[in-house]
Amino acid sequence: MPLGVYNNQNIGQAIIRIEILSFFLANPHTRDTLKGFSIRLFMNYEMIANVMEELVEVGIVEKVGNGDKSIYKLKVSYSTLAEYIA
Repeated sequence: MPLGVYNNQNIGQAIIRIEILSFFLANPHTRDTLKGFSIRLFMNYEMIANVMEELVEVGIVEKVGNGDKSIYKLKVSYSTLAEYIA
């Protein structure tokens, strides 16, 4: 896509990405399903699912389990950061 050309889906995904990351910044220990995040953030389930999978692929979010019962969480939370540094 040429620089400066955006469509509504890309903008929507960017907004959801910002909302998810902002939520995790304020609540770093949260673990929930996609349905739970869509309820917490008052956002469309499918869009949350797409963005959350992107965040899993880049290593920001960790997915535990499969299917509707999968749990999503920050890959490294602030509580465990000291364990990784040590």
